[in-house]
Amino acid sequence: MVSILGSLLRQIIGGMEGVPEEISRAFQEQKNVIGGRGPWLPDIVKMLQTVTPSLPTFACIDALDECTTAHRVKLLNSLN
Repeated sequence: MVSILGSLLRQIIGGMEGVPEEISRAFQEQKNVIGGRGPWLPDIVKMLQTVTPSLPTFACIDALDECTTAHRVKLLNSLN
């Protein structure tokens, strides 16, 4: 799930002129954590909420039927 939303975030930011400061800062903070883990699901959802209100966003997610029901519900709720 984190990989799907993370990929969506990368694609949205890739279409922008620059990376918003708060997102850049959040990734830098995670990089400094022991082990350099990536952002967790709530972090990615917050980042998506930061960038999507400023531009029209449409998402096409293929193979959603291949996710487990629990993951599908969690993903769709996150996108809501």
